Amino acid sequence: MNNREIAQVRKAYTKGYYARIRAAKNEGRPVAYTTALGPTELLYAMGVEVCMPENYVTICCAKQMAKAFCEEAESRSISPDLCSYARCGLGMMWAQDGPMGALPDPDFIVGAVSACDPHAKWWEITARHYHVPLFLIDAPYTLHGEVKPHDETWMMSELKRLADFVKEHTGRPFIEDDFRECVRLSGEAHAVFAEIQELRKHVPTPRGMREMVGDLFYLITQAGRPESVDYYRMVLDETRERAARGEGVVREEKMRLYFHNIPLWFNLQTLDWLAAKGAVVAMDFYTNHVWHGFFFDGGRFDSGDPFKDLARKWLFFDNHVGLPVKLSRSLRSAREWGCQGAIFFSNRSCKVYSIGQPEQMRALKEELGIPSFTFEAEMADPRSFSMDRWEERVGLFLEILADAIR
Repeated sequence: MNNREIAQVRKAYTKGYYARIRAAKNEGRPVAYTTALGPTELLYAMGVEVCMPENYVTICCAKQMAKAFCEEAESRSISPDLCSYARCGLGMMWAQDGPMGALPDPDFIVGAVSACDPHAKWWEITARHYHVPLFLIDAPYTLHGEVKPHDETWMMSELKRLADFVKEHTGRPFIEDDFRECVRLSGEAHAVFAEIQELRKHVPTPRGMREMVGDLFYLITQAGRPESVDYYRMVLDETRERAARGEGVVREEKMRLYFHNIPLWFNLQTLDWLAAKGAVVAMDFYTNHVWHGFFFDGGRFDSGDPFKDLARKWLFFDNHVGLPVKLSRSLRSAREWGCQGAIFFSNRSCKVYSIGQPEQMRALKEELGIPSFTFEAEMADPRSFSMDRWEERVGLFLEILADAIR
């Protein structure tokens, strides 16, 4: 199965996933809205259908619908300075619309106060709109990426508190064997995903950022389900075959790049434009450091306690680590994946990911001799970005980089 066929499988499954959520609501099964950092493994184990408005926002962007929803939110006094994920998500809620229709009403909402500041208020506004219970997860921060026993204890207590909350509001029992199996499946999906990322080290790289950001759908929304493992095994087989054939994602790989921050969901063609220039994003921040940080740093689900495994995964999200960890991860990514240049997206919508970028750019230059380019925009608001300016400025950077490589 080639990359195009894999993309069609994912597209069909995504459509089926949103149909599954609507069916659950119609059949009286509980539906939870949750942040994209949410513990889906626990929710699936308790028979709750998971709906992530953030994922739906990315589809809105791809369908060029985000601008209208952002404007809908702004017309209701939501500041244009707020995260464009939140603006688009709230706009969808108030407009009761979306690329596949309006999302079904939630029975309860699970948010997080540690992901970023807008998250807590986003879910609070949403819970008030639907008149449903709200659970906010609190998590400690690990400046140096060293998780202390009390950090684990706190995070585990939050997950257990969530299990009690779900039981209270759905009447569904917490069955540890079901939870253990969902965490096992999540760990297996991450382990296979890690193998795919390792294969990106091949020159030419057999799978680039354009493909990987699509793959993330399963790691984020389907963590804890067998479909996630099945999908990544399919991708792994195809990626291995491409690597064995010496086949890259671009016709002629001229340079390898590291990309930092969230992709421009409304303009993934920026990655296609790079590829047309022979510039492949061999490694990126988003698919590794954010959703896969615990595994990228060498962790595995092997503690024997599903609560502890899930707590560790949560504590290693990029949102919860300090600059020393961010520096180490960027340097390792560029070094091990053979990157020759870096593109840093200064994302006005996501301060938590953009903080520390100047230090990372400086470290790449001083320690590895890797030059960086930076641009400013928002990941979900097309009004923030000019493709013409992108092509002009990035084109110049690539010319300079090509000369340096020669």
